[in-house]
Amino acid sequence: MPRDALSDVWVVEVGSGVAPAYCGRLLADQGARVTLVEPPAGSPLRREGPFPRQSPHHEAGGLFLYLSAGKESVTINLHTSTGRALFLRLLERVDVLVEDFPPGALERLGLSPPSLHRAFPRLVHLSLTWFGHTGPYAHYQGCDLVAYAVSGYAYLTGNPDKPPLKAGGRQTEYQAGVNGAMAVLSALLARDATGRGQWLDLSVVEATAHTFDGVTVFHMAQRGILPRRNGTRLIQREPHTAYPSTLLPVKGGWVHAHWSPQNPEGLALLANNPRLADPEVLATPMGHADEIDALLREGLKDRTPQEVMEQAQELRIPFTVVQDVAQVLHDPQNQAMGFFPPVEHPVAGRWRIPASPIHWDDEPYQPRRAPLLGEHNRQVFCQELGLTPEDLVRLRAGGVL
Repeated sequence: MPRDALSDVWVVEVGSGVAPAYCGRLLADQGARVTLVEPPAGSPLRREGPFPRQSPHHEAGGLFLYLSAGKESVTINLHTSTGRALFLRLLERVDVLVEDFPPGALERLGLSPPSLHRAFPRLVHLSLTWFGHTGPYAHYQGCDLVAYAVSGYAYLTGNPDKPPLKAGGRQTEYQAGVNGAMAVLSALLARDATGRGQWLDLSVVEATAHTFDGVTVFHMAQRGILPRRNGTRLIQREPHTAYPSTLLPVKGGWVHAHWSPQNPEGLALLANNPRLADPEVLATPMGHADEIDALLREGLKDRTPQEVMEQAQELRIPFTVVQDVAQVLHDPQNQAMGFFPPVEHPVAGRWRIPASPIHWDDEPYQPRRAPLLGEHNRQVFCQELGLTPEDLVRLRAGGVL
């Protein structure tokens, strides 16, 4: 099956956040045509770094270069009646609309989801918001940290005697983008069967809470057992729970230490300490967590992270190096998989960005660069919507493009 499996799908993306941008990037990676509709000043993501040589430029923001790889860019001022009319003409042609307008914003533009569905009954319309379009929090302001807090993730992250934490990056928004891409694909399949499009209301907070250890975490809560953060250990604290699953310091770095169901006695061999294979310890490993940590730290303290990982993997124990970002970029596994291919950009120069994690067996991944602002105005508006070059000049002068 070729990587352009979605080549007959045209997606319009209108958004200012990571969630719609990542959703669009995932669809573009699988061959969909994704046209980013930006305001004349450009997407806010264009102004987020890092920038080459630390020189800010709206065409060279690192986050935009990654999230918009393989997309087209057109400019439309949706706050003008002419711009909205042009946008509606574009929607006549496309299959999918992905946006992150807050609840009520589309209605104020005269583009409410029900009106769009009436005008374009085959359109798959995905709305990505922090809390969804209904409920008491629908109009609350949100951000990545808010989603971590409200979803319960922050409460379970960090050491038990320290304040709650959030994970690095914007993982809640990326989770919403993944769920959004799956929702779009499902709605397209449903449209094939029914001929009807769908309006999809997706909450970032719900997408985040959905990634919990589902049954385990919420079952604990429903039994009246409140899960608590447990540092780098698993949150389950029953003595028989499998262990280790934690981070340990070694010579010059850190490793992630994990138990092996195939070789539970392997820890004793790795750390040269028979106590780790004692039936008492193996029967209640979480009950001996502090002892296991101390024995592993002592046994591994003079080995580098790479040495520990290689020796553990030989014993079929899933220990790994805790890598920094530079190590990830140069990791031999990632290099062998071609995961960071070079991309040439006319302004940003040569960059390496993450490729798709999906590797088709009959076609290698071909990286494509992010678009310049309004780079595809002529192609989309003139060649496909029938405007003339003179129309573009007039619309640009009028603040529409």
